Amino acid sequence: MGARIVAAAIAALLLAACTTPSPPPAPTPAAASPSPAAPSPSVPPATWQQVALPAGLRPSALAAAGEDLLVGGRTDAPAPMLVRLHDGSPAARFRLAPADPNAEAADLVRLTVAGDDVHAIGSMIAGAHSNPRLTVWDGSLSTSRLASRPQEFFTFGGHDAGPLLGTVVVDGRPVIAGSRVGGRGPYGLLWTRRGHTWTSQEPPSGLASTPDREFGFSAVAASGDRVVITGDELGLAGGLTQLPVAFVGGVAGPWQHLPLPVPADPPPVPGQLTRATSVACTAAGTTCWVAGWARGHALAWPLTVPAAGEATAATPAVLPGDPPGGNDPTALVTLAGGRPVVTTNANVPTTAVQCATGWLALPGPQGRTTALAAAGGSAYAVSDGVLWRLDLPSC
Repeated sequence: MGARIVAAAIAALLLAACTTPSPPPAPTPAAASPSPAAPSPSVPPATWQQVALPAGLRPSALAAAGEDLLVGGRTDAPAPMLVRLHDGSPAARFRLAPADPNAEAADLVRLTVAGDDVHAIGSMIAGAHSNPRLTVWDGSLSTSRLASRPQEFFTFGGHDAGPLLGTVVVDGRPVIAGSRVGGRGPYGLLWTRRGHTWTSQEPPSGLASTPDREFGFSAVAASGDRVVITGDELGLAGGLTQLPVAFVGGVAGPWQHLPLPVPADPPPVPGQLTRATSVACTAAGTTCWVAGWARGHALAWPLTVPAAGEATAATPAVLPGDPPGGNDPTALVTLAGGRPVVTTNANVPTTAVQCATGWLALPGPQGRTTALAAAGGSAYAVSDGVLWRLDLPSC
């Protein structure tokens, strides 16, 4: 509740302007830094195409499974559903085994694939306060089966419960990242599994809000044996300030607090909040990409996350697009063959693809994108409850 109050206060203090819609963008090069970028390569225009899904499926979550794509969500029944797509067409439907009423009506909102293993997080909104009832699932690609694993209520629930960001696999072990709310505000938390039982770890000091700064957490990814969490830092001393940040650490710690650089140019758009809202890391290597919005501009930061030592963030790419209505926009990033693909959720949505000679700007999928993944040479996005596909240009 405290985090919601603070967020509302920020919005009230900072909101001072709105934007006017502009016509849809044609493919153009995007700036790789505050200075002009090198011209993007000449490629044919690419457009997002709607993907037909099994009747009744309302998609929420995506995950690459090799060249295939997993799509999770729910039906109107309500009931969870998980399907596997090959080249954009349904190839298999998972057999789901919900073990309690919360799982039977869950929406699969997070998906993770690691080798043959599949992990999912389900959410079912219920109760007098419309709080999410969270469920955890696991299964395999080879069996096309996914089962829920009931947990004690306070494992993920309770009066101080926060959102779960997702599951990552570190050293072959699944780890769930999320947050709770304490007397000083939100704090990050990790859960590990023994058998089918999940247990929260001791709250890391590096992920805890303090009297003079409050942390927010938005997304998680794994880089080798390290976990990367993105979000924001709200300064409470001497006036409200907000910075995009990343947190990098191991399951047992320690945790590095990494402020992300925000360029002075272009000039800020008044009334806009600042957050890092998505992160994706290479399967093998030390490179991650973070996407978010700062001072009214969509940004993409390259991160270097070494196996040992401190992570570093380089100057971000400034991506095209005006902020949408409201003051807290989100941008999503995925990796396709190691190169970042970002959907900005700008006022007129855009997609930015990194090429060897610069960033290629393309139209975005229709609506507000809430999930993004890349598989088989294509990017897939869930926008306003519809699955879209973009065949990525060669560049």
